[in-house]
Amino acid sequence: MKPLFSYAIRCAAALMLLCSLIPAQATDAAPRATAPTQVRDLSYSLPTGNKELFSGNPENFFMYVDRKFEGVESRPWKGGDYGFTRNAFRASDNSIMYSRMHEGIDVMPMHRDERGEPLDLIHPIAPGLVVYVSANPGRSNYGRYIVIGHRVPEGVIFSLYAHLRSINCVAGERVTPKSIIAEMGYSGAGLNRRRAHLHLEVALMANKNYPKYSPKSNVHSFFNGMNLIGFDPKRLLMESRGNKPVSISKYFQGLEPMYRILVPYQKVDMLERHPFLYKGKPNEPTPVSLEFVFTAEGVPLEAHPSSEPCSRPRVLSTKSVCTLQQNVTMNRLKNSSENPALTVNGKRFINNILWHPSKNKP
Repeated sequence: MKPLFSYAIRCAAALMLLCSLIPAQATDAAPRATAPTQVRDLSYSLPTGNKELFSGNPENFFMYVDRKFEGVESRPWKGGDYGFTRNAFRASDNSIMYSRMHEGIDVMPMHRDERGEPLDLIHPIAPGLVVYVSANPGRSNYGRYIVIGHRVPEGVIFSLYAHLRSINCVAGERVTPKSIIAEMGYSGAGLNRRRAHLHLEVALMANKNYPKYSPKSNVHSFFNGMNLIGFDPKRLLMESRGNKPVSISKYFQGLEPMYRILVPYQKVDMLERHPFLYKGKPNEPTPVSLEFVFTAEGVPLEAHPSSEPCSRPRVLSTKSVCTLQQNVTMNRLKNSSENPALTVNGKRFINNILWHPSKNKP
């Protein structure tokens, strides 16, 4: 079978699974103001037997990273946490900051065999549908990985499980937190047996049209890491401790805004799939533009209708920091806090969110 034909089949299969999770959307100018009421908030559980996240011993939960900074070697566990936790540097106020974003959390193994191979089993963090399985470890920095879709009142969120040793599920399979979907491993770039761990992400999909315009090198269809916007799994797990359901919309309300981007008004796939992000009023006139609010990590928090003219995406404002913007925004903004602008990477990020069939030819 020719590779291109095989890729088309994988895309079609993934699209069918997505359609089974994502209901038909509104066709009017503004997204719906409310989400389906029959879907309930989910509770989220730990993906392995490692419960040290709840014990007050994070150094026994997060897998450390090897670090050398200012001549000192260390193995900080914080490098395995979500957020800007890697690539240390000195800021202008002499504080230590980190410029590299870690989009998930790394869970260390609790059990190893006599050779040091991890033995921990992997479970889904919530009930859902397996939407993608990548069994070839050489096709991604994730190594072998699995993506599961979870229906919540706000739409569909995704959990991703990476660096797996083996996989015990197939796309299209419905799973629960009791299901065993994989074994922990160290597949993927830059890992070894010593640092074997589970990389867990929880994410929104940036654009369900991604396969129509993604690079030819994309072999993962919708579930390429570039099309998944990760938010903090640790916080989700902590808020759900004791089997408590978590409202995703309330979770997002607790996130810290970093910068605002103004874009020309158009239909936006993400807002169609996640209406809770849109802050316009029902039946209001079509706005001139949209103002998006993002966290430093690039998580979209809100989109407001605006009457301000806009011909192309531009930065409206950003939080003041004691370093260049590219160091604290995943290189999506540049310059100082006083004159921020989108980088090439930032323009690509925004365009990925904005691409829509009504404005673009496939």
